Amino acid sequence: MTEVSLLSLVKSYGKSTALKGISLDVGHGEFVSLLGPSGCGKSTTLKCIAGFEDVTDGKILFDSKDISRKLPEDRDIGMVFQSYALFPHMTVERNLAFGLEMRRMARSEIAERVARAMDMVQLTPYADRYPKALSGGQQQRVALARALVIEPAILLLDEPLANLDAKLRDEMRGFIRDLQKRVGITTIYVTHDQNEAMTMSDRVVVMFDGKIAQAAPPEDVYDRPASERVARFVGNANILDLAVAGQMHGRTSLSVPGGGRLAVTGGGDTPATRLRVMARPEQIALTGPGEGHLDGRITKRYFSGGHVEYHVETECGTLNVLSPTTQNMAEGANVGLTFDTQRLWPLPDSARAAEPAA
Repeated sequence: MTEVSLLSLVKSYGKSTALKGISLDVGHGEFVSLLGPSGCGKSTTLKCIAGFEDVTDGKILFDSKDISRKLPEDRDIGMVFQSYALFPHMTVERNLAFGLEMRRMARSEIAERVARAMDMVQLTPYADRYPKALSGGQQQRVALARALVIEPAILLLDEPLANLDAKLRDEMRGFIRDLQKRVGITTIYVTHDQNEAMTMSDRVVVMFDGKIAQAAPPEDVYDRPASERVARFVGNANILDLAVAGQMHGRTSLSVPGGGRLAVTGGGDTPATRLRVMARPEQIALTGPGEGHLDGRITKRYFSGGHVEYHVETECGTLNVLSPTTQNMAEGANVGLTFDTQRLWPLPDSARAAEPAA
């Protein structure tokens, strides 16, 4: 297993800078996902690690050794692409053997490794088939096996599930994660799909505009985002801009329109007049009017199998609420909203300081 370190990595294309001094450590055997909108720099980061793009400035270390200027074939990586990049004129077995043959391995070892890799991805019965005779999921497993058969130090995956349908994507997520755990290989995974990043990763690295906005376990990114931009990008976020009523013993009391009060942990030590807090839709419960922290009116209702999504118009704006299907309320109904105050998250740097006295 190998540790990867990015030190103040910069990548420029003429006057445009795709990576703006990012630094990141990926531990031995860790599964890290790079998540962000198109153009944020996640694929560029992966290409720099792979050696497909030259680094403008900064360093890339594998186990503390600088490999920033090494050729891709000298970096001991396995790469899986969105397009699979299989050789169409070669069978599954030949696709897997190709990389080993280029390394001039003995035939007996090639046969042993290929057999082991096919068994690992459950494709032994398909050894003699060509890629066009395989389903999308099977082709993806061939691409994974081909990357792993060379026994690389690091596995890099660039949006490998983007071309699969929703059900197959779900299946392949679990397959890739289980395989990675079994092999124990250090893995860096690029995706724009939040569900992929959150369900598969040990850590999620959220990127915007060539910079890392947050690098943390999925639970922290979801429940404790580093900024309002991260909160809005990952999942659905209700942002409430509330007046500060007081601060004491690490807790901040907030005034809610209509006379209610909310107490949250944190909120900063600087005296402030207002604070923005995040509440996820499942952290809000619907009650009768006047029975919650805030009153509102249901404007939209969507049934989604396991839950019902409500859009509730309030004095704090329109809020999204997820409720169990056992709680059935109609559009137009007046309701109360109760917040899970233990999970309300004061957004960092959102407190507005009080105006100095004249």
